[in-house]
Amino acid sequence: MVVRPRRLAFCCAGSLGTPRLIRCMAMKPKIVVLDDWTKFWGNQPAVERLRERGDVTIYTTPASGEDEVLRRLRDATVAVANRERTPLNARVLREVDKLELIGQTGRISPNIDAEAATERGIALVAAGGQAGSHVAVAELGLALILALAREIPRNDRRVREADWVAPPTRMLSGQTMGILGLGNIGGHMARLAKALQMKVIAWGPTLTPERAQANDVEYVAHDDLFRRADVLFISVKLATMTRGMVGAQQLSLMKPSSFLINIARGPVVDDAALIQALQQRRIAGAGLDVYDMEPLPADHPLTTLDNVVLTPHIGWGVDTNFQLMVENLTNAVLKYLEGDMSGVVNPAALERRRLMTR
Repeated sequence: MVVRPRRLAFCCAGSLGTPRLIRCMAMKPKIVVLDDWTKFWGNQPAVERLRERGDVTIYTTPASGEDEVLRRLRDATVAVANRERTPLNARVLREVDKLELIGQTGRISPNIDAEAATERGIALVAAGGQAGSHVAVAELGLALILALAREIPRNDRRVREADWVAPPTRMLSGQTMGILGLGNIGGHMARLAKALQMKVIAWGPTLTPERAQANDVEYVAHDDLFRRADVLFISVKLATMTRGMVGAQQLSLMKPSSFLINIARGPVVDDAALIQALQQRRIAGAGLDVYDMEPLPADHPLTTLDNVVLTPHIGWGVDTNFQLMVENLTNAVLKYLEGDMSGVVNPAALERRRLMTR
């Protein structure tokens, strides 16, 4: 589904040091929101300020592939990407000849090939949302844990079917929470777990014993994290060193009674290895908010398992955070259109563009 643009007059002024689009009085920019799957952008007041500057098109369904992304970006000067929903790889960026700016909610993430963007003279800006929104992600993680431990989805169905023969479920108090990645989200989860009287241990690729101690968390060796955890909470950033960090070997160390919770990024966990471990009941269950492929296909093996709880990447998606992300990114885009380049995170792209347009 596409929300068609309103065509409004575009007035601008600029100098030789400002973007191409605001130097050309006859042109008005085409601004494309690539992936508003939650249909949130269209009714936000901030978007009206973008419409005053040019033609805004908002796409509310996922692109089927690179070719469709290219179709959406045809003649676009500004692209807005919501988090990591749309891959903007080297092939895509090298084929869009009019694109000057990509604005991304959150931070510039691996879905954008920043090197290719810079090579093509495409500026990048990013804008976060509500300060402290990492708390919402940790809260969702806790909800997934409780849903698994107390079998909430299954027991909800039992009540609806008038089935009151419910088996006993598990209490979290006294169990061990193992946190993989003790950053802002992991640190808040540690506090939530302690409030539930859980023991908290942690390991991470950059975690030190001193930082763990400062969070009142026990630092453990890598393998011990997997062996000891009753709940493994994954909250590392996706990077080269963390991609596939939880694979078959790590899953084989976990207790058959343990739960795995991933609110970080799908590729941190080896998808095939996790599915096999769940199918074979080598771990008790998983709570997932992130996936290798998003949206998750309806026929994906994870959707057939009765020991998983799945949510559609909603950890960060609380109402106040959504609204501020739209407002802040709109401000960042308009700042650029007004000739203020201070928000560009790859300034080398501006020099590259200058050389390309000589």
